[in-house]
Amino acid sequence: MSIDEKDLEKSFQAQYANGLEEKRLFFSKANKTEYIITKHYINKYIGNEAKIIDVGAGAGAYAAALAREGHYVDALDLHPTHVVKMNEIFKGSDKVRVGKADALDLSAFENNSYDLVLELGPIYHIHKLEDRIKAISEAVRIAKKGAPIFVAFCLQDAPLIECIFQSDNPAEEITTIGYERETGIVTENTGSARVLDTITTVDEVINEALSELPVTKGPRFSQDGLSQVIRDYVNNMSDESYMEWIQYLIATAERPDLMGYSNHIVQILFKN
Repeated sequence: MSIDEKDLEKSFQAQYANGLEEKRLFFSKANKTEYIITKHYINKYIGNEAKIIDVGAGAGAYAAALAREGHYVDALDLHPTHVVKMNEIFKGSDKVRVGKADALDLSAFENNSYDLVLELGPIYHIHKLEDRIKAISEAVRIAKKGAPIFVAFCLQDAPLIECIFQSDNPAEEITTIGYERETGIVTENTGSARVLDTITTVDEVINEALSELPVTKGPRFSQDGLSQVIRDYVNNMSDESYMEWIQYLIATAERPDLMGYSNHIVQILFKN
């Protein structure tokens, strides 16, 4: 099962045209873990009044939080729905500049300009390895020396368990995607523009980036851990229990044995 570039573009446009990305990170306690853990890591690496670029900013959730904390953010997205929404949200802001941009071409932005580069969405919408490296290369180019670059990936197992094996009829649902039963690998995430990677394919991308680009490998962390796999339990936690869950996710975010069950992971690279 395969999908061509035109179908991918249609899928991408359709997937985000409904505006749900604006609420996705805060839709439930399980969803919010991705935001909380990512902000925890962002805060580890930035000082006061940092200059940040958020490539694939969606509806600007991170940009809004960072602006409130006194940072300056260029918030970019390729999807027109997101750009329109961010222009509404940040109208008159002296902290956030909104723009429409493709992660593969950031030529409008100068070399060595940013204290932090966020690439939390684009890579898992890009299928070809050479294009993924090109997008990371652009992120590295505009980063200052020593600056962290956050590169996010979507993994296979959490959405497979959440959307297929926790459905009413997994045997039927699994026929709607490309899937190898012998290996447990999703070969095509039909109906979505997202690429669902294995840890092995993430390693392939990152190792290629390390060999081609002036970067050093930093930590890799799970953005949401097992939150979506056990989402009903997480969503029903008391506030006190939920804070304990967040602490557990922070404590285990970099554990390789748990990494594969997160919906999203981030590889941090540092520009040499």
